[in-house]
Amino acid sequence: MPSASRATVTSSALSPRRPRNLSDVDRRMIYERLLEISVDGKLPHGSFVKAALHVGCHARTISRLWDQARASIAAGSAVADTSAKMKGNCGPKVKRQPSEIEAAIKAVAHHDRQTRRSTAFHSKIPKTFIIRHMAKEKTLKGCSHRVKPSLTEDNKKARLKFAFNFLRSGLSESHFFENMYIYVHVDEKWFSITQVNRKFYVYEDETVAIRAVKSKRFITKVMFLTAVARPRHYAHRNRHFDGKIGIWRFVEHTVAHRKCRNRPKGAIVTTPQSVDGVVYSHIIMNKVVPAIQERFPKGGRSGGIFVQQDNASPHKTVTTDTLMSHGVSGISMANQPANSPDFNQKKQSKSIDELISAVEDALYELPSETLGKTFVSLQKVMELAMHDGGGNNYKLPHMRKDVNIKDMALYNVKCSSSTYASASTQINSPS
Repeated sequence: MPSASRATVTSSALSPRRPRNLSDVDRRMIYERLLEISVDGKLPHGSFVKAALHVGCHARTISRLWDQARASIAAGSAVADTSAKMKGNCGPKVKRQPSEIEAAIKAVAHHDRQTRRSTAFHSKIPKTFIIRHMAKEKTLKGCSHRVKPSLTEDNKKARLKFAFNFLRSGLSESHFFENMYIYVHVDEKWFSITQVNRKFYVYEDETVAIRAVKSKRFITKVMFLTAVARPRHYAHRNRHFDGKIGIWRFVEHTVAHRKCRNRPKGAIVTTPQSVDGVVYSHIIMNKVVPAIQERFPKGGRSGGIFVQQDNASPHKTVTTDTLMSHGVSGISMANQPANSPDFNQKKQSKSIDELISAVEDALYELPSETLGKTFVSLQKVMELAMHDGGGNNYKLPHMRKDVNIKDMALYNVKCSSSTYASASTQINSPS
């Protein structure tokens, strides 16, 4: 039978462990408290657990402390021994200091540090040491890196002027980016029915169904054109504009020339359309422009509407003069600088028609707040590009928009005075 002083230790009865070991002073204090409540050397039931909860350690630590002290008294010691067994520089010896590991890894070129195994091989530091170093120091971490467009000096100056033109003067010589309410952004994007690599969460007794295609080149893709503007709210009209102009697919309906197991010969099938200047011009004139005229708030048209697009080859067929020749007024085309992609829903689909439906649903399910955040990020990207002299060697910081910004539709990024002065100097300097 266990003695009355040894309570059954359960995880629910224990508090979290202390971040350090008990000092000799703490151990003596705990022993004296236990000695006060003992009767003839025996403790009441649950004493160890109560003491452990009080000091924040494990009950077995208190039990070992009591046994050690009572054993020293029984051995003839005048004073109970409550000292800790751990003395001096105890524990495993550090073979490599963090500074040594850091220096060895920094001496390795970045292209030789793409995996832990490669990093360990070239730095002569064991991989296990590197793993423990990453967990303890928190300074070495993996970093993703994307290839960016190569920019010429002319590209940089064009980007600088493009971003600079969006700045407006504020109070106390400050400068903010304009609200961009008169801009409609159009861009194309490829969507695939499936992806080569996909991630699933499964239990160990489950098997992921096989996904097979004859070749990765046979995965069906469809191009979509999307037009969006910055969301806003008109308080005097109690009306909200979500910024979604529309989304259109580049597909055509053709007659099947041969039969297959999915459909007979002669059936009407939906196939992706090759996009060239003629096709792009047709969808802009017959889809995008009418949608802008129908959905864009009438109160925001006084200064004209600018449709911003990138410099892809088919886009050169649509200009402001092209719109005017077709009787379109109040809408102008604006191209962003060359090599500037940084100034620009997942549902399972089994056919092109299902893919089209999923992509269109994704646009309408997109919260307008998310679209508003995109325009704030665009303004921040422009400021960073100006700070880099029109370049693209920057890292977009986390702005904590949900915490720091109350109204995404009204917030505009402030350009720092040093960035403004530097950009102004570079623009006005002779080439």
